[in-house]
Amino acid sequence: MQRLRTASALFLAGAALAAAPGAAQDLPQIPQQPAGCRSEMDARLAFGMCPDSTFDFYATRSYREGVPRPEEVLGYPVGSWHTTYGRMERYLDALARAAPGRVRVMPYGKSVEHHVMYLVAVSSEENIGRLDAIRADLQALADPRRTSAAQAAAIAARTPIGVWINAANDGNETAAFEAAIQLAYQLAAGEDDRTRALRDGALTLINLAHNPESHERHVAWYNAFVTGDANPVAMEHRAPWGMSTNNNHYQFDLNRDALGLVQTESRAVAAELQRWRPQVFADLHGQTTQYFFPPAADPVNPFLPPQTERWLEVFGRGNAAAFDRQGWPYFTRDVFDLHYPGYWDSYPSFHGATGMTYETDGGGNRGVRWRRDDGTILTFADGIAGHFVASLATIETAVRNREARMRDFHEFFASAVREGSRGPLRTVIISADPDPHLAARIATTLLRHGIEVRRVTSGGRVTGTDYLTGRRETRGVPAGSYVVDLAQPASRLARVLLAPETPLPQSFVRQESERRARNARRAEGQQERYAFYDVTAWNLPMAHGASALWTGDRVGLASEPLRLEEGALKAPGGWEGEVAWPLPGGVTGRAASAYVWPAGTDGATRLLARLMGEGFNVAVSSRDLVVDGADFPRGTFVARTDRNRPELHARIDALARDAGVRVLASQTAFQERGAVGTGSGSVRTLRAPRIAVLAGDGVDPTSYGALWFHLERRIAQPFTPVRTADFASLPLDEFDVVVFPDGRYGAPVAAGTDRLRDWVRRGGAAVGYAGGAAFL
Repeated sequence: MQRLRTASALFLAGAALAAAPGAAQDLPQIPQQPAGCRSEMDARLAFGMCPDSTFDFYATRSYREGVPRPEEVLGYPVGSWHTTYGRMERYLDALARAAPGRVRVMPYGKSVEHHVMYLVAVSSEENIGRLDAIRADLQALADPRRTSAAQAAAIAARTPIGVWINAANDGNETAAFEAAIQLAYQLAAGEDDRTRALRDGALTLINLAHNPESHERHVAWYNAFVTGDANPVAMEHRAPWGMSTNNNHYQFDLNRDALGLVQTESRAVAAELQRWRPQVFADLHGQTTQYFFPPAADPVNPFLPPQTERWLEVFGRGNAAAFDRQGWPYFTRDVFDLHYPGYWDSYPSFHGATGMTYETDGGGNRGVRWRRDDGTILTFADGIAGHFVASLATIETAVRNREARMRDFHEFFASAVREGSRGPLRTVIISADPDPHLAARIATTLLRHGIEVRRVTSGGRVTGTDYLTGRRETRGVPAGSYVVDLAQPASRLARVLLAPETPLPQSFVRQESERRARNARRAEGQQERYAFYDVTAWNLPMAHGASALWTGDRVGLASEPLRLEEGALKAPGGWEGEVAWPLPGGVTGRAASAYVWPAGTDGATRLLARLMGEGFNVAVSSRDLVVDGADFPRGTFVARTDRNRPELHARIDALARDAGVRVLASQTAFQERGAVGTGSGSVRTLRAPRIAVLAGDGVDPTSYGALWFHLERRIAQPFTPVRTADFASLPLDEFDVVVFPDGRYGAPVAAGTDRLRDWVRRGGAAVGYAGGAAFL
């Protein structure tokens, strides 16, 4: 009690000091609250329940009886609290039960942490009643080889336009999640003329949470510590490391993963996008200074057709009209380009949709209340209102332009077939030699994108340009390799993923080069922002280091078409889902002396890690060696039968099949030539490495996540995550390797550098990536 009295006395003394003449001059002024909030504390205690936002989510006043408003199930008005995933699921269930003729809730996947992912279809009773027929029509528009322009026009005349509203891609940008809930209610329950027209003319597909883990992590932390304090320095606006990132369980940024489709959630969304083939796709994000919607900034990817920018203009003007009626500020044509194909606006664009990023100003790390630089208060509800209004305006614009947009959707694919057949990039060959698993991994990824791929059934020779060297050459293509002919409906997506270079306008190149030259002369913090949002270059064969050729000609290799079933399309991220068909792997027989396999592939490393993880002894050759008459390079792995349990024979075969590795079963330690065989002293026993990976403050979460995912899910290598705050006292001798991911390493890590240096001198290995390498 005495301590509480002391605290109160200190508080009152501070208040008296602030009231003294001159004392308040250096303190920020608390802005006047809108009518309804008598004080700052009223607003904070209500967490937005007094009208900080003047927007009325129920302005139409006409709603179907019996359909519950979100607050009737959630227990609070929109924007006054952050909704958890479970509460959202309860609301979806209530909405679907109350309006079954207008709402269809469709589970379509599971996140890494086993959250069910939902796509919610909302439309008129007539449209929901023929949902399968509508989906078939939208699919037909995307295949011009079986649907003529006249047939496409007939489909456009009878079919509602597909509009996909994508929420919680970056799950910590929280206004999108709440807006999606409110939008589902409006479309399901609204009885005003405008909402009826939207139901009749559009099939709206709402993906409530593209990234459930990112959303849940941020919301759980924020709800636990919210006070409603608008001060930007308040704790609730500064979540701890890893609690407020755009990233999924493995700290992958899903809004970059549409290129590689590495993660579980990305695969599920991509498969569903191709299943429904929407003509319009709006990806809801935050938080910018003002609301952003297209037209996009330069550069727009040159593999997209002219119609892309024309439709961005149409939808931008539709949004602008809606925002102008509200008197809300916004910006366009700045910051957010449409160049990298792995964003979830550009990626749907390469599937023929009008793909758009919408960025709101409220929510996320700004919480329920945020004081802007001019002293005005921005609320969570304000950010939600922006997405709500933009989403409705987008659907309305789509309905108003329904037939024209749907005809252009068909033409997107028809022109792609024509352009793909002309070249200059006509065919890509991905060789199965020397790494069949890598080639199959790329082919599986292309199939997940909806790109047609064929597998070579009889080897031959092809003349083309090598991706890595840039040289034109003729080489043998073995059976089991993969061929992509770009004369197909998905040609534009195939080109942007496989083209050796993506050209840029020369004016843009000059602009950015000049900007770079100016920045080189300026101090950090005073440099100009570059026009690219972030990713500037990509190419699947080159990124993987694959053996691949491209050519402007049609290739006549004997081949068979490949197809992925739904289970393979949506397979969880990790080694098991990387390749959708069995690959040659396993042992050549039962070894009398040793099992031998070369290093240099992820499969070889995975086999090593899994064998050592099960307690088997594996050695490595430090010199070239000869085994049963075959040559193997230094670095080759050797598992000797006399140094292992009898179970080795069965386990190495099973694990080699899993890894896609061919293992030689050696019958003798006698080498036919040379100085090194499996019994040589140059073949040294390995010890399972004890690996520490730094995490926490200063470490880039995405870099840490990439290492985490690779070690755990791809090569099955155990490691210990270590907080940077604990590095100075880390018992280094318990580890063989310490990995520093990208980041900015501060005092807690720097305090341990003398110990790190001594440990390295004694044989420890320190590995740094990017900022981690710079620190070392």
